[in-house]
Amino acid sequence: MPKRYSTLSAFSVTLCVALVAVCALGIIAQSGRRVRKPEPAPVPTPEATPIPTPVVKEKPTFTFIVGLDKYGDFSRVSLSDYSGVLHSCAQRLNESRVVRADVESRDLSRAAAIQKAKAEKEPYIVWLQLRPNTASVRTGVQDDPYNVYIEYSVFAPITAKQVTSGNTFPEAYRRTPVRIPTSPTVGDYYLNQAARGAAERILDHFHVRTGTTLP
Repeated sequence: MPKRYSTLSAFSVTLCVALVAVCALGIIAQSGRRVRKPEPAPVPTPEATPIPTPVVKEKPTFTFIVGLDKYGDFSRVSLSDYSGVLHSCAQRLNESRVVRADVESRDLSRAAAIQKAKAEKEPYIVWLQLRPNTASVRTGVQDDPYNVYIEYSVFAPITAKQVTSGNTFPEAYRRTPVRIPTSPTVGDYYLNQAARGAAERILDHFHVRTGTTLP
């Protein structure tokens, strides 16, 4: 073979080897290149649930303890009626935003109410008693145990000074001679109304607005 053709053949082989090498390098480069992954869609951040602000109960301006003498001058009224008088008075006091009234469940004589007032630092003692209404034109107290009125007194803490007192009459709430059905509060409707009337007079004495309940 002439030398010219041998040189061309060698050149061709070299060129082919070079092209193969270049292609191989390209394939390796392609295989080594990382495919860029698509960025994930942003996940929406959930809105924080607002924490409810706790309701702060307003500190009462006046506190009362309501007690009742069940066995003083008049005891023919049933115990459930006594309970109705006691709780009706306390409930009415508690209808004011600046008042807290608790009930003394034990029998409370006037002397015991005074002693309790002396032992207390803040609460006023509200003392209730049912008294025979001898001035009434209705039947005598022996014939009608509900012919009574409510006597109330309020004693200041520490000193036990009587700050206010008075009477309320169930008769004032009777519109007809026929008694209307009993209210949801246990006890006699008219006695309960008179007890609420006593509470309203007490609130008036302390210049407390009524009709707004605590939260």
